[in-house]
Parts: sequence; C-alpha cells; structure tokens
Amino acid sequence: MARARTPGRGHLADRLQTATAQASVLFVVAGVLGVITEVLIDAGDPRPVSLALNLGAIVAGVAIALVSWERLPDRAPLVISVSVAFVLLAAGQRLAPGVAPAYGVWFVVVFAWVGFWYPRRTAAMVAPFGAVAYVAPFVGAENTPPDVIGSVVIVIAAGAILGEILASKMDAISRTQRELIETRGLLERASLTDDLTGLGNRRKANALLDSIHPGDSLILLDLDHFKRINDTLWHDEGDRVLMSMGRFLQAAVRDADTVTRFGGEEFLIVVRGAGHSATATAQRLLEDWRAHRPDITLSAGVALHRAGRGPSDTLRAADAALYEAKDRGRDQVVIEDDAAPAPLLHP
Repeated sequence: MARARTPGRGHLADRLQTATAQASVLFVVAGVLGVITEVLIDAGDPRPVSLALNLGAIVAGVAIALVSWERLPDRAPLVISVSVAFVLLAAGQRLAPGVAPAYGVWFVVVFAWVGFWYPRRTAAMVAPFGAVAYVAPFVGAENTPPDVIGSVVIVIAAGAILGEILASKMDAISRTQRELIETRGLLERASLTDDLTGLGNRRKANALLDSIHPGDSLILLDLDHFKRINDTLWHDEGDRVLMSMGRFLQAAVRDADTVTRFGGEEFLIVVRGAGHSATATAQRLLEDWRAHRPDITLSAGVALHRAGRGPSDTLRAADAALYEAKDRGRDQVVIEDDAAPAPLLHP
C-alpha cells in the first residue's frame, strides 16, 4: 500500500525523484560507454563478460527509472543505487578488468552523486561499504596489484571528502533557497495586508474581486458615523476602532482570506458560493458586532454576483445597497434590488 504523503514530504519526494532520475542516467551512460569502449578496444571482438556487465548497467538504469520510489522508504534510492553501482564495479574489475584508473574514478562518481543528493555525513557512512567493494575483486585473485591498499585509501577518502563537500554546499544552497522563499512570501503577504487592521488591503480586495464567480456574494460594510469618532475622540480612538474591527472580522468570517479593508472605514467580504444566504451572514455580523461594540453601529450592502456581470458592476451594486442602508437610518442590511430593507437589528 502506498504511504500517505504527509505535509513537508512534497519537496523531499520531488528531490528523491530527481536523484533517482540522475542515477538512472548515470547507469545508462556508464553502460553505453562501456559497450562502446569494449567494441573499440577489442576491434569488433568484445569480451562477453564485459558486455554482459555493461548491459547490466543499462538494464539497472532503466529499472531505476521505472521503480515507484514513493512506495518505498526514503533511503531506498540511496541503498539500491549505491549497492548496484558497487556490485557492478566490483564484478567488472574481478571478471573483466579494464583500465585501472577508471575503476577508481567510477567510485568517486558514486560518492559525488551521494553528496549531491543526500545530507551531510551520508557519504561518510557509505565510505566503509565503498572500501569493501573496492578491495573485494582483489581478494584471492592472482596478480593482485601491490598498491591496492594504498589506492583504496586514496580513492575512498577522496570520494567521501568530495561527497561531504558537495553535501555541505547543497545544504547551504537549499537553506538559502528556503530563506528566499520565506522572505518572498513575507513580502507578498505584506504587500497585500493592511498595516492597521491586519486584514487584506485594497490591492488584496481587487484580487478578490477578480476571482469571484457567479453565485458568490459581496458584503460591503461601513462603520456608521466614523467621522464623528475621529472628530470628537481623535484619530487614535478611530484607529483603535478599526483595529478592533479587524480582529472581529478575522474571527467572525469563515475564511479570513476573503475579508479586506476596502478603504477608510469600509470593509469588503467575499462570500464564496453563498448566493442569497449572504444576507443572513451580513445580519449575523451586524448582530455580533453590536454585542462586541454596542456604542458603534454598522451598515451593510449585499450584492450577488451573477453570470454575465463584471466584478466592478457587482461591487457598484453592493455599494449602492450600502448607501441605501445609510439613507434608511443605518445599522441595517440592504440587499441590491430589494425594495424593502432587511429588518432593523434594534429599535
């Protein structure tokens, strides 16, 4: 059974998929180069064992590309890819020895792949297995090169160091990328957020209007007699009222991302898929606000976004309904095209 994709695994899964794709390419390329080299060196009479091993590398590369790695543990690509690479290298050196320096180079390539795709210390953990694989072909073999022990120290140590350097560099790059993404997200949120209320600003409101669909409704709210508050209690008190309104709407509206300060003391709410039931939402908001701040009232205009009508037309309809609510005495909800106002919330 496939494992559930938990939060935070998306980036890791994509990275492992890319790592296995690169491993697949490396196996295929190594196999193809081996076949070409074998044919050219032996002048058309290649060694069957060498050909078989190189074809095995190609098959391994294709198989790695076809495996559903998301069904396996995260370490599976590392263990399988490195194991197959070490086995093929050791078998090739034992059964069909080639150019000696190339043997060590391929080990370094394996460590470079590990360091590029896996965290620090992974290459160091792989090093003992690489050392065993490196010397395995020479155990019990005739004409064992006298410098095998020296070369394994140089090759495996160099490979592990290279892998660790690459892992450190990739870790630093990943960390920088994460910080850039977080910073960009903060800047984007800041550009769409009203500093005083914490709600979306006019830019956010415009984006919301562009996203509405038929069946969505707009609620335009306005604090009644707000100018009187600024004139008599000064702007500091007005700011406190606006901040209180921001906190209230964030808590009272189902989706806080659809609430914005439209300008001054006006607030715009997009109610997704609510249809005419948005009126009940507006009435509930007025009732809850009265319980929260009985000294300051709200008026509201509601408009349904219909097919064939632009967002700006629906906004104008909500604005007209809001001004109708003001003209009818404030502290009430008016629906566009409604001849009678919604009931007063208090005498």
